[in-house]
Amino acid sequence: MRMRSLFAALLMLGTVSLPALATGETIYTGVTILDPLTKHRLPDRYVVVLGERIETIGQGRVPRRYAGAARAKMTGRFAMPGLFDTHAHITLGPVTPQVNDGAVSLMVAGSDAITRHDALMLLAAGVTTIRDPGGDTARAVAYRDAVKAGRLRGPEAKVAGAVIDRSAFPVRGLVDRVDDTHDVAGYVQAQARAGVNYVKLYEALTPSDLASGIQAANAAGVTTIAHLGDVSWAEAARLGIDSLVHAMPISPYLLPSDRRAAYLAQRRPGPYAFFEWYEQADLDGPEITTMIRTVAEKRIPVDATLIAFNLAFHGDDLAYRDRDVAWAYPAMVENWKTAFRFDLGWKSDDYTRAQAVWPKVQRFVRMLHEAGVPLTIGTDMNNPFVAPGVSVAREAELHVAAGIPAWDVLRMATSNAAHLLKLDDRTGRLQSGMEADILFLDADPSIDIHALSQVTGVVENGRYHRPADLKAEAKR
Repeated sequence: MRMRSLFAALLMLGTVSLPALATGETIYTGVTILDPLTKHRLPDRYVVVLGERIETIGQGRVPRRYAGAARAKMTGRFAMPGLFDTHAHITLGPVTPQVNDGAVSLMVAGSDAITRHDALMLLAAGVTTIRDPGGDTARAVAYRDAVKAGRLRGPEAKVAGAVIDRSAFPVRGLVDRVDDTHDVAGYVQAQARAGVNYVKLYEALTPSDLASGIQAANAAGVTTIAHLGDVSWAEAARLGIDSLVHAMPISPYLLPSDRRAAYLAQRRPGPYAFFEWYEQADLDGPEITTMIRTVAEKRIPVDATLIAFNLAFHGDDLAYRDRDVAWAYPAMVENWKTAFRFDLGWKSDDYTRAQAVWPKVQRFVRMLHEAGVPLTIGTDMNNPFVAPGVSVAREAELHVAAGIPAWDVLRMATSNAAHLLKLDDRTGRLQSGMEADILFLDADPSIDIHALSQVTGVVENGRYHRPADLKAEAKR
């Protein structure tokens, strides 16, 4: 990426000398560095950034050889690696139903304006890297490549294409639909040729479909993500899935055998399963115990996306549901309020039942963590009321509320995710030689996780951004 101009440096840091421009060095002084991987606080540090990289980190007084470098005083602030959102649908647009000649379909209308807005809002919250686990294939690849080439400002991305599913009706702009003439392997191969990093295998697929998709992905050299329905996590693990998403392992085969038939007879289609399944699940039963052990042994990562379900479960509390909508693109907010919600059609009793099982959802995620399942922080961004950027801090808060220590949650949002995305050789930690992806905070989130939303500044590939400036740019 280009070195900063004098004008840009003056705007961002306030004081820059000419020798600093010659070397390109910027020094951030007086910070306490937080290292989630080692759970260490390192006070009174300075960080020297040269171009896109961290040149060195030291303690105390800055050496004389840096006398001419640009400086930014960060005294009293905390620095940690830039955040990852491993479930950010950055190319997703409003979802609207369509009826043509009696045939029902959904249209997911992504746009460059929404993607640009979301990219800037993610950066404003300190998110410097994302995994987009499904969307329009061409848009996802175009976003990734535009950021890499410096044509678009936003988090670095690894991307999946359209989700591969046996959907009941077409979902244009989001789903590659499996039917009698289009098979899973063919879609996997086509997406691999288009340049995706991942393929996402979806909830209506059969075990045979899943096996075919995994085999085709392995042959094509792409990684698999699964959002599952009736196929159990245990079965997917045995088939060789690479990662799982959502704290909703809602397969009836993970329920106690004596409850399974009644559940299948009474279950309603769609998101009602999010709480109906948990009502019947026995988290201490052999089905769940075996499944968690299998996923842990195979080191299959999971992002729980708690915020997406928490917002649906509390959809009857409009103040809570809408608290972050200012971060979202206006057309998305309008779509969520009028056409597309997980809790569409829910009655008062549904909300009561959903909220009653929330402690079981929390316990399930805690059980995954305690068993050694690698967890990352993913939000399901751009699904209803999951706003870009701020939702990463909300997701972290929900993990801590579930009983997971704050240091562990910070690791999930940084080094764990970097390892999952195979980027840990260059990002996810603050150390010499790594990319300069740095989050500056007013308070210490290892003590109070809510501090993760108190962002002072963000360095992304060596470029300093003020959150207020990024938010203002996003609204233009």
